[in-house]
Amino acid sequence: MADTPESTSITRIAVEAFAGQCRRHLTPITGAISGFEAVSLDSEQQRQFLREPAEAIPQSLLARLPPLRIILVPYLEKGQEGGTDFVAFEKPPAQGLLSSSTFDVHDEIFLFFGIEQQDVADCHYWLFQATAGLGSKALGEDEVSAFSTLVFDELSRGTRGEADELSLQLKLKLQRRQHMPGRTTKLMREYILQAIQDTLTLYLHGLCCDIDVDPNPRQLGTPYLRRRLELLSEIYPPNPGYLVFPAAPPPEPPPQESAEP
Repeated sequence: MADTPESTSITRIAVEAFAGQCRRHLTPITGAISGFEAVSLDSEQQRQFLREPAEAIPQSLLARLPPLRIILVPYLEKGQEGGTDFVAFEKPPAQGLLSSSTFDVHDEIFLFFGIEQQDVADCHYWLFQATAGLGSKALGEDEVSAFSTLVFDELSRGTRGEADELSLQLKLKLQRRQHMPGRTTKLMREYILQAIQDTLTLYLHGLCCDIDVDPNPRQLGTPYLRRRLELLSEIYPPNPGYLVFPAAPPPEPPPQESAEP
């Protein structure tokens, strides 16, 4: 564990102030990502919470973003509407508890995660969701248009489900209000951008870990998800050694014929 900036005798500190204090304590993880832990982690936990997910993020995506600073803290507390969030050293009330918070200072982006009593898988999801939000905003119009073409085709076929809950709710809202899939409206644009972020989250998570996507009515069908993931892998190619889809197992050798006596 790195030395906690200043003193933790206070119970909370604004994320902006904490970012400024921990900047000099950052530890490099990859070329574009560094991190800091304000919680006690052993080497295996550092690998699971920091190095493993950070190293899975494609360099092709990171090249479009300012340097990322991953800050692991005990808890995060939601600030007042329009105000700053807080790093908390004591657990806040449930209604104020946050899983993540982003502080963008343009030349670097601080991603805060409250990890006390949290599963590694959940922390991975929050990191990839935050990174996907940044990566989706970094897409060019032609790249968004290519993804939109897939979405328009899905809608015209009456597909159900989505990559995650936020895009699903927007899709259901869109299907109730709009009956022309190819028509670009404010709601359609909002849905497409959220679908990109949710699919990109799934893409990044899949590069890092073996995740199961269970078929269910709220999940977009596998053939349609695969088309999206293939497109994202062309836009943001994975790092060497990382696969978008699991490698197919080698074919089994034919059975040997028994020797005749």
